[in-house]
Amino acid sequence: MNWQVTLAIAAALFGAFIVWQVRPSLGPKRVGKARRQALADARARVTAATTPAAKAQALCDAGDARAFTVGSVTSAVGYYLRAMRIDPTSPEPIVRTARGLARRPRTLEALLWRRLGGAPWDGDNRRAAIAALVELHHVYAGSLRNRTRAKAVRHALAALGHTLVVPDPLASTDDLSSASSKDGSAGVAGRKGAGATPGPR
Repeated sequence: MNWQVTLAIAAALFGAFIVWQVRPSLGPKRVGKARRQALADARARVTAATTPAAKAQALCDAGDARAFTVGSVTSAVGYYLRAMRIDPTSPEPIVRTARGLARRPRTLEALLWRRLGGAPWDGDNRRAAIAALVELHHVYAGSLRNRTRAKAVRHALAALGHTLVVPDPLASTDDLSSASSKDGSAGVAGRKGAGATPGPR
C-alpha cells in the first residue's frame, strides 16, 4: 500500500469523524426552527381569533410548542393557563394541557389544582371541573401513584355526579363503579396519551 492510498484512507476516516460529530446538532436545529415557526403561527392565530374557543385552541398550540422546548416549561404553563381562563367552560384546554405536560406530572398537578381553585365547579363550569378532576385522577393513579389523593378525587367527581369507569390500579375492585355518571354522561372509556375529553357533552 503506497502513501497515496494511506492518505486517502486517513482523509476518509477524518471526514467520517467530522460528519459524526456534527450530525447530532443538525436534527435539534431543524426541530428548534420548526417549533419556533409553530409558536409564531400560534401567536398569530391568537391575535386573529374571534371566539374564545379559537383563541384557546391557538394558545394551547403555543403551549405545545413551548412544552417540548428545553427550558420553556414555564412559558408553556402560561399559555395553557391563559387558554383555560379564556374558555373556562370547555374541557378541551384542560385535556390539551394534560397532554402537553404529561411528562411533567408535578407541574400538571399544580396547574390543575390552580384551575380548580380559580373557578366554580357547578353550572356552566361543571364539565371543565370534571375534566380537571379526571386528569388529576390520571396523575395520581399513574405517574405520581398517590392512593389517598386518587380516592379523594373520585369522591369529588362523585359529588359532581360523575363516576369513573376506568379501572384504577391503586383502588380496590369494590371502590370503583362500572356505571356511568348519574346524569347519564359517559365516563372515561379509554385514554391515549394524556387522556380523552371526559364529562357530558
